[in-house]
Amino acid sequence: MSGDSVAATVDGGLPASRAARVAAGSERDELARRAGVREVVFGVQDGLLTTLGLTTGVATATAGAAVAHTTILIAGLVGALAGMVSMGSGAYLATGAERDLLRAAIRKERQELRSQPLEEHREMVAILTDRGVPADEAERLSGTLAKYPRLWEETHIEKELGISSELEESPLRDGAAMAAAFVVGAIGPVLPYVFINGLAAVLASLAVSAVVLLGVGMGKARVVGQHVLLGGAQVLGVGAVAALAGYVLGVLLPHTFGLRLPPT
Repeated sequence: MSGDSVAATVDGGLPASRAARVAAGSERDELARRAGVREVVFGVQDGLLTTLGLTTGVATATAGAAVAHTTILIAGLVGALAGMVSMGSGAYLATGAERDLLRAAIRKERQELRSQPLEEHREMVAILTDRGVPADEAERLSGTLAKYPRLWEETHIEKELGISSELEESPLRDGAAMAAAFVVGAIGPVLPYVFINGLAAVLASLAVSAVVLLGVGMGKARVVGQHVLLGGAQVLGVGAVAALAGYVLGVLLPHTFGLRLPPT
């Protein structure tokens, strides 16, 4: 086989151009999966911490009242559902707004490439020289890129705007994923109050939440390449702060505002 033939094929005969597309697609898919996992972890963590702080605060504020058990359970469930709607709709709107903004920027860049080719050439030369390419080489390289419209466009979008020309954001998917992750995270702190009451329920809620937070932190650390135990401890520490905040508020607010729940 000639040298040109070897250069034209890789991976046991796969054409080089196709191999490059496959490799690029695989890498993008992997990054997308990692980003998706991070979003799910964030939703679970947020749902758990929010609900843990809420249930702990209400449990502290209603200590000794006969309605404490029902009040905590209702507060936890309402907080979980409200948070699910809030986080889901927020993610949907934020992703949609970001996608529209990026699309507008890409359209503007494409229009400038058609209407101001000389100016765009100068911008590309400046980008290349800023990255250490000699001026004469930058001129030549920019001229070479301009011969290939798709590559020319993608390079400008990625280097000038700092984004990919292939947007894959899905507002509906992101909103649904965030809502589901939030409510899954909120289940842990609320679940013990379904079965038990009093101090035992509070301690069980804290214990379940601690285990879930540790697992979430370790999973997130593994995804982003951090030390697993350190990542678990970090998220667990944040959960401890949330629980403490809920406890402090539950103690302070009733005394500050004279709030009391009448026994039934």
